[in-house]
Amino acid sequence: MSHHLIAHVEIPGTDLERTTKFYSDVFGWDLKEFGNSYMLCNTRQGTTIGLRKVKEVAIGDSPVFHILVSDIEDTAKAIKKAGGSIFKDKTVIPVYGWYAVIQDPDGNKIGLYQAH
Repeated sequence: MSHHLIAHVEIPGTDLERTTKFYSDVFGWDLKEFGNSYMLCNTRQGTTIGLRKVKEVAIGDSPVFHILVSDIEDTAKAIKKAGGSIFKDKTVIPVYGWYAVIQDPDGNKIGLYQAH
């Protein structure tokens, strides 16, 4: 088994229906109900993603995970259409590709990564 891989990511949201729709619309994740106030997506690529209902999302410095996308600009359009916003525009990472940081409707910062 490989070590140091991201196995599970949990994202808080105040409106679980809205949060689920946002991530389904933007990334095509198939989120299923998993217990009380929780949605789960198994990406079948080693990482599961959970959406957890909370009363409020505390915004501040926290770890940011990055989602591999084929085109940051296209993904940014989908994010805005789904109610999110762009926190940091597409920025070059020499030799590797590009990244950007978005915010979902609850203010969670999520990174996007596009390889060369």
